[in-house]
Amino acid sequence: MKRTINVLMIVTGLFLLYSNQTQAQDLKIGVGLVFGTGVFEFDDLDNDLGLRFEGLYTINEEFRATADFTYFFPKSEGDVDVSLIGININGNYIFYSEDELMAYGLAGINIGIVTVDTPQQTVPGFGTFGGSDSESEFGLNLGAGIEYALDFANLFSELKFGGLGGDADQLVFAAGVRFAL
Repeated sequence: MKRTINVLMIVTGLFLLYSNQTQAQDLKIGVGLVFGTGVFEFDDLDNDLGLRFEGLYTINEEFRATADFTYFFPKSEGDVDVSLIGININGNYIFYSEDELMAYGLAGINIGIVTVDTPQQTVPGFGTFGGSDSESEFGLNLGAGIEYALDFANLFSELKFGGLGGDADQLVFAAGVRFAL
């Protein structure tokens, strides 16, 4: 998992370094709320609310690249605490753009990192059990979004299938605001 996070940090750093050398209107940062379904198999942990932080780079009039980090709020069932982090790198194809409204399709890759924490218990003669364990998984993203330009920023909304091809696949709805740098 540490190797996955290190690789992602390097890719994101290179993306931001390259983006800083371009014109300011080509780079946006955003923040939003995310609602995801179906990641966990526990009944009480099925739906998740989270925060999303993103960077968006406009390549040309038709294509954009995005990198985002989503932190889903931890959930508990009994003594078990579960948390999920999603890291996504997507391409956008803008198929409609008129006045302030834009619509786009998106496709890319997803890395999901699930962490499960259980209380430690010592059983005489057998040792200590419990603690923290995490697992990461790769998948694909496929979806669509809309963006509406305001005077100070752009409002956006996206619906995508995330983590396709893996065990942590989910339907994700995101909404938020993007600011030009």
